[in-house]
Amino acid sequence: MNKFEQLGAQELLSMLTDEELMSVKDTVTKSMIQTNTQAEAIDACLKCSQSAMQLLRRKKIRRDILMQYLARKSIPVIAGSDKVRLIKRIIDYWNSGSSSTPSNPSAPMILPSIHQLSHQFTEWFYTSWNTLNTFTPDHFFPDCGLTLVHENRRQISGSYYVCDALRSYVASQDLRFCPNIQSNKAEESKHGLVLIQIHGTIHQHGTFVGIFDQAFGLVRDPNHSNNYLIKFTFLNMQTQSAQQQSQLSSRNLPTPSYLIDILQNYDQTIQQQIDSTDYIIDDGDDDDDSN
Repeated sequence: MNKFEQLGAQELLSMLTDEELMSVKDTVTKSMIQTNTQAEAIDACLKCSQSAMQLLRRKKIRRDILMQYLARKSIPVIAGSDKVRLIKRIIDYWNSGSSSTPSNPSAPMILPSIHQLSHQFTEWFYTSWNTLNTFTPDHFFPDCGLTLVHENRRQISGSYYVCDALRSYVASQDLRFCPNIQSNKAEESKHGLVLIQIHGTIHQHGTFVGIFDQAFGLVRDPNHSNNYLIKFTFLNMQTQSAQQQSQLSSRNLPTPSYLIDILQNYDQTIQQQIDSTDYIIDDGDDDDDSN
């Protein structure tokens, strides 16, 4: 591996749990190297792997982890890409030098379109939710809100409680959610709130049992490498016939008014906060003059 691949692989491996990382290390080193820390385990993985492709194809480095890494880096991918294609996309990204400091600081940053982000987020989120792999509160803002429309708009607040409530549908009720990515709608406010609407079907024990509509509000977080985190989500679940499902999942459905209000109110709230803030700049020279 070259230096770009080593730096990228080091970052990606750090996303694994300790148990997953040690399993990868034992596989790569054939259990011949003992390590005590995460850094030592990652270093052993890098030194004993012949190539980045060989390392990333390990079973413990799952497809949803690769999708999560791509999402963090805002790298667009084709929906439905298999693991090998995701690995090649990541390696190409590393070797393009995009993971290092650009040589031309004035060059504009190329970001994925809102629709690319919508498709990428949808595939990553529902893969993670349905399998509960890497489905943790870290992907939500601490004050994230969940509104369960089908339960008389019951509201849940806090990243831990929101994550736990969503996990229960899969862990306790054994439900699986299949999004119809082609029906996605995505909008972005001028202050950066991204609103994504998703429709799909619900399955239980291999049987179609209903439909769902879900909306997400995503905002970049500078404390998480400027990655998108979930600010709020609305979930509506229904048991419907196949005919009603196809109608409700149509891409021609208008955006619910309450979501439009959220998008507009977000910008208004940001602007009000700016207008009501007094910016005071202390001049160090004034202190010197007073002495």
